[in-house]
Amino acid sequence: MTPAGEIHIELTHRAGQVGSVKIASTRPEAAQALVGKTPEQLLSMLPLLFSLCGNAQAYAALLACRAALGLAAEPAADAARECLLRLETVREHAWRILLDWPALLGKPADKAAMVALLKLDRQFKACLFADGEAFRLDSRLQIDEPSFNGLSAELTDLIDHAIFAGGLDRFLAITDAAQLRDFVVGNTGLAAQLLNALYQRDWLALGASSVSCLPELEYAELHQHMQHADLSAFCRTPQWQGRCYEATPLSRQQAQPLIVELQSRYGTGLLVRFVAVLLEVTAVPKLVALPTRATGGGADGVGLAQVQAARGLLIHRLALRQSRVYDYRIVAPTEWNVHPDGVLAQGLKALQATDADDLRQQAEWLIQAVDPCVAYRVTLHKQ
Repeated sequence: MTPAGEIHIELTHRAGQVGSVKIASTRPEAAQALVGKTPEQLLSMLPLLFSLCGNAQAYAALLACRAALGLAAEPAADAARECLLRLETVREHAWRILLDWPALLGKPADKAAMVALLKLDRQFKACLFADGEAFRLDSRLQIDEPSFNGLSAELTDLIDHAIFAGGLDRFLAITDAAQLRDFVVGNTGLAAQLLNALYQRDWLALGASSVSCLPELEYAELHQHMQHADLSAFCRTPQWQGRCYEATPLSRQQAQPLIVELQSRYGTGLLVRFVAVLLEVTAVPKLVALPTRATGGGADGVGLAQVQAARGLLIHRLALRQSRVYDYRIVAPTEWNVHPDGVLAQGLKALQATDADDLRQQAEWLIQAVDPCVAYRVTLHKQ
């Protein structure tokens, strides 16, 4: 088991046909390490607890702290923080594409591009906040717009060459399934190679399920639910109004015309999921104040925040007593997506393989498409 825990996935099958799926998580409740801390202390500790989606985790914590303390919003600084969140989404997707997609194709990862990606990521905060401290109660906005725009251009160029082989603009112009097929045939980049493998294997609809995307959760309803729910159960195996939902990039991209058409043909299968990720990795933010997706609120020392992390909706809830954390809860997108009856489980149940080896390969592709965020193990059992 890794320190961050892992996902155990067991598939029972007969000659490659799935009979049952069992998913169990050993992910620890890291937020319990924050109990007893002051808001300032927890905001300092958070980067040590979360290496993935660190900006989203820090921003959700900051919003929850501000709400619990009754502090006013910071529109200008929050617009810059939103920019950092969108950049983090691009970075997280690009990292997984550069690391995991070549492995699916039996090829080595582009380590040079990965190193360049990390180098750029570290520089963005310094362009927006004094000392690069973006997620503190006393953070000071300090914008270096020329440097920020220069880094954004470098990031766009890196993604264009490492993932799209110079075809990023052409990919962004795609509006229907026919244009997507033409792009795949006419491009040699990593994205086109992976999509082409789906076409060749006829895996376009592989892993489709009937699990719906998580709707927008109104603050008042969520606050009331978390007041009365078994919080440990909700954080580990969340449902909303008695149903399982998925919280993935597809949840955000489902209204895009290309996604609408692909989903009408292939449901929520592999093609739709990988294209949704590619649409997000092309969205390098510009330094403008866009409408925020993050929401927070609270009363009587309780703060609740919702933030769109790279892999889906992230919820933080904290309760303060005598200026220290009395209770802290996090509902991560992973928990929605690896719910024992959730989107990954239902997608795995729908696999139609020819034998055990084919089933393992199909399962690996689907797991990567859903992206559980942490390490996982797949075990096959014959019936």
